[in-house]
Parts: sequence; C-alpha cells; structure tokens
Amino acid sequence: MKLSLATPSHLYWATLVTVSDLIWTMCHPCDSCSGQTSMFDPLQSSTYKSQTCSASSCMELPIHGCTINQLCGFIYSYEDNSFVEVILASETLLFDNGAGTIKLPEIVSGCVHQDGPPNPSLLEVPDLVGLGGGPLSLVNQIGSSIDDKFAYCLPPNSNEITSDSSNPVRTQSFQARKGFKKCQWHQVVLTYHVLNLIDISIGNNRLKIQFGGAQMTALLGDARSIIIDSGTTLTYLAKDVYDQVANVVANVINHECFYPAKQDYLCHHVENNGDPYEGLPEMTFHFANADWKLPPSNIFRMVESVIACLAIKDGEVPIFGNVVQPNMHVKYDLGKRLLSLAPAECTQG
Repeated sequence: MKLSLATPSHLYWATLVTVSDLIWTMCHPCDSCSGQTSMFDPLQSSTYKSQTCSASSCMELPIHGCTINQLCGFIYSYEDNSFVEVILASETLLFDNGAGTIKLPEIVSGCVHQDGPPNPSLLEVPDLVGLGGGPLSLVNQIGSSIDDKFAYCLPPNSNEITSDSSNPVRTQSFQARKGFKKCQWHQVVLTYHVLNLIDISIGNNRLKIQFGGAQMTALLGDARSIIIDSGTTLTYLAKDVYDQVANVVANVINHECFYPAKQDYLCHHVENNGDPYEGLPEMTFHFANADWKLPPSNIFRMVESVIACLAIKDGEVPIFGNVVQPNMHVKYDLGKRLLSLAPAECTQG
C-alpha cells in the first residue's frame, strides 16, 4: 500500500500485514540497512516524536527495552532469523481516500535504525503496516475514523515461484460492492484474525476433511482454526489435513509428483499447450457461512511453465496466505468480527 509520512510528507510503499500490530519505516541513520535507497529521515520532519520508555504506547508492546537515552525500543524477528531494531515514535500519516487527503496526527509507529540478516521481502518493500487486532495496529489506532472497518484487494500473482517469506503485497484502492459473502472470525490471540475452516473441495469433490485427528496447535487450540494473513506467501495446513488435500490433487493431475531441488514445494509435471493452468483443478475452502473458491492460478506456482507447484504446505500453525487471495475483495469489520468476501478484478481501481 502507499503511505504518506511526516511533515512535509513523503510517499512510501509499505507491506500490508494482517498478523502484525506494528507500523514501521526504515530510517536514517541506518548503516546496516543495505540496499535501501528510500529511507525516512526523522530529523527532517517537524511532527516526528520519539516515545520514551514511560510512554503508554511503549507499555502496549509485549516486550520492549530502553536505550541509553530512555527511548522505547524493541526487536522484531522473523522465522528466517532476520530482524529489525526499532525505536518507537509518533508521526503524522496521510491517506488518499479517493475524495481527498486524510491527515492523521500522532500515529504510533517505529523507526528502524538497524537490521540483521536481510529478510528478502524487506529488501523490496521495507516499510510495514500492521493491521492486526492489537492496540498499536493502524486499524485500531484510527478505528473510530474508519468505523472499525478496512479492506484490501490483492492483484493477481505472477507465474513465478517466489521466496517463502513475508511477501510484499501491493494493494489497490477500491469501492465497496454488493454481493459480499460473510463469515465470522474469532481471536484466540489478540493480534490474529482467525477463521473456522469447515471443509475443502478439489474441483467438485468435497473432501469431508477429518479434523478430529488434526494436531491442535498451542497457539490456536482448535484443529479447524486458520489464521488469514495478507503477508505470508503460502497457505499452511495441519499435516494430516494437508496430506488429504495433496493426495486428491495428485490423483486429479495424474502426473509425476516431486520436490524440486532447494524448493520445499510439492510439484507436478504438466502439459502446457498455451495455458499453463489447463487441466489443473480449482479448490474451494469452505469456511463457516462462506465459501472461498480458488482458481488454479491461486493454488499453483509455475516453474518454467511445465511444472506446477502447490502453494500449500503442511505447517504447525494453519495460515491462509496471500498467494490464494488475489481477485477477492476482503473486508474486515473489527467491531462485529466479520469477514466479507466478493470476487473482483483487483487490477482495476
């Protein structure tokens, strides 16, 4: 998403992440922020203000520390061992709502002055906007001005295999449309938006997934629960649920399956007669009160146009990732904990 920051304002691209409660941008000085050409300079902004360790916003962080100047700081790490060191601050944000510019003063955010081994996604879009359920997420800080609602519409994927990290997502603005299907979510952990998965269909074949044997995670506690996330690339299912899905997909495709070198994806050789997705099945995730139908382009990643790799893996924490979400208007009602879905052409404004 596009983000205007500071006074005077500057425009930045930011990664939109629904499983994070934090907002941050790469800031000067940052000697370790290799490859970054566009960084925010807080000294050039008249509205930037660092937060001290005694500030109420600092107390909202689950873990924080103090600098020698008594400023509030924290470290945010990724599963690939990359990390960023952040100083908490407040700053003015500006958004274009289609009718004009909305100015939001004193939004709590973070300034990154040091990063560790680089996360591949941060090298492309280094700034981050968290849309989780915690108090410091952007949507909760501005909840009253947006009626506790927000939405996104992800453009179609490229056909290429991408790194399995927190993937940058560039969203486009859109107007609300009729025809939304709605499903309820719950929050086991305050940050996460969690859906209730009832079943999965491959083509017209409803699998009647046996969730009773699925491992219940310590994080979610329920074998049917799955986190919806705009920032995670792949979709993850409990191993026994994934095995049921992968077996049916393999039977439908009926071609040799394998794991390519250095890629932990289940792949199949396919015939490409002009349409790389011809002959590949659709998939439907049946959530409580709503079905999310996925075309083959939202399920498979292509390698050299003749290898189709399933963008779904087994994992300890079930996640509905961003590869499966393109061309769907996804609207969150935080007050009602309601998710609304409507198919759309997300490349259009």
